[in-house]
Amino acid sequence: MRVDFYEMSGRFTDPLFVAGVLVSRAWPQTGSIAVVAPKRDLQMLDRQLWEKPDGRFLPHGVEDDRAPIRLSEDAPDQAGILINLDPSAPLPGGRFERILEIVPPEEGIKAKLRERWVAWKQRGAELHHHVLK
Repeated sequence: MRVDFYEMSGRFTDPLFVAGVLVSRAWPQTGSIAVVAPKRDLQMLDRQLWEKPDGRFLPHGVEDDRAPIRLSEDAPDQAGILINLDPSAPLPGGRFERILEIVPPEEGIKAKLRERWVAWKQRGAELHHHVLK
């Protein structure tokens, strides 16, 4: 399993914006995308995906297992791509082609994501780190 950590810096300061960009780039090549986030973030991401990117339709739903792009508080059993916006969420046990962990610039949150890096490594995941500038 491949796990990519996207560390935000520079002009990238909003995890929801980064998630929206990643969803937009992955759809429709990846047929099923799941985004895990706290409820308040899901509502904001839902609105964002209706508005951006301009001229695109991203078929998504909050807590809707039928939607190709699922926004949920919990990881589904499987998806092509799983985007995690909740560093305190348990590591998912399902089947995913790729998992994308978003690393906000706040140091307190980075510490939790460092723990996730170690946990993924212990599971034998292929880990990659990207710095967004």
